[in-house]
Amino acid sequence: MRVLWIGFGQAGGKIANALMGMNRRIYSSIAINTEEADLSGLGNIRRQILIGKYALKGRGVGSDIDLGASIAEKALSQMMDNIDEVVRKRDPEAIWIAAGLGGGTGAGGSFVLANELKRNYKQIPVYGLGVVPSVAGMPADKEALNLANTIKSFELWNHYFNNIMLVDNQQYESNLVTRESVERMFQRVNENLAQTLTTILTAGEIRPPPQEVFSSSEIKATLGLIGDVSTIGYCGEEVRVKSQFWRGGMEPGTHELESIIERSVEKSALTFPADVSGARSASLIVHGRPDHLYTQAISKGKARLEQLTTVGKVRYGDYPDRRTKHLSAITIISGLTDFSRLDDMKRRVQELNGSMPSSRHTFADGLAEPSVG
Repeated sequence: MRVLWIGFGQAGGKIANALMGMNRRIYSSIAINTEEADLSGLGNIRRQILIGKYALKGRGVGSDIDLGASIAEKALSQMMDNIDEVVRKRDPEAIWIAAGLGGGTGAGGSFVLANELKRNYKQIPVYGLGVVPSVAGMPADKEALNLANTIKSFELWNHYFNNIMLVDNQQYESNLVTRESVERMFQRVNENLAQTLTTILTAGEIRPPPQEVFSSSEIKATLGLIGDVSTIGYCGEEVRVKSQFWRGGMEPGTHELESIIERSVEKSALTFPADVSGARSASLIVHGRPDHLYTQAISKGKARLEQLTTVGKVRYGDYPDRRTKHLSAITIISGLTDFSRLDDMKRRVQELNGSMPSSRHTFADGLAEPSVG
């Protein structure tokens, strides 16, 4: 699937940069920021846009979502000129905007840009990849601001993207305490996320050809309707050819693959923790050596995923890879109905501030409703 990745803000830029390190054949990218220093470290992204240069002097918006939106609105022509050039040259099948939800530039600017993209490219879906920040160790006032921004930006994004895929950094917290170790940890998180997304987006194009092709149309059908929210699950195990893993049962590995698939949709395995029962759609990609991808085992695993998600028909494909020693399941769950994580965040903001931020008029109130193309 050909994708134009737009990394908006610091967090989004780092994710887009990691993705460009995976596959330049199907990916193109643009980095957008108000902070000049954040652009300098994105070595994999050649096309970089500093917006609000004269108003902000390259120093960012200081976690102010409304200011981020206002700066983006004024820079729409600058951004769209660059995007138009890439779209004409690379003909993407989807545009994906990656951004942190807790800051100002990406959270505020992304929905403004998404609105404009949907007006101009009615045949290209515009997806959002939103990063929920980890607030561990933050002072109370900064924690409250980051959480309030996340809630506000999530509600705004819901109206302007075909689908919002969430990545919750709290899922990857550890007891590491030094700044360097935390930065390295989240660098690995970005690299692992980029690898998982690339497996999904290239599954229909690999050689040798899969038994069951998971094409770009399957991805679009899974992500589906405007306002849908999705999460990705992953679980894998190393396969030892002569081990108990491949003995007994029906075809070799049937029960084990069922277990891997089941664990891939546990809350701890998802990029955004949620109860997946009641989801609107789901897809499964089984990745492993060609001689480990048994049809009956995959079929049984798919049936188990249908039970867990209550989705009537799970889309699926296999990804044969002679280089891997692992058998893994990647699940895409879309149309989530469980947002208890966000409810917890709202309660935490109330604890810290006494009340939620007012929902008075914001910049977004002046935006026209997007067309659902």
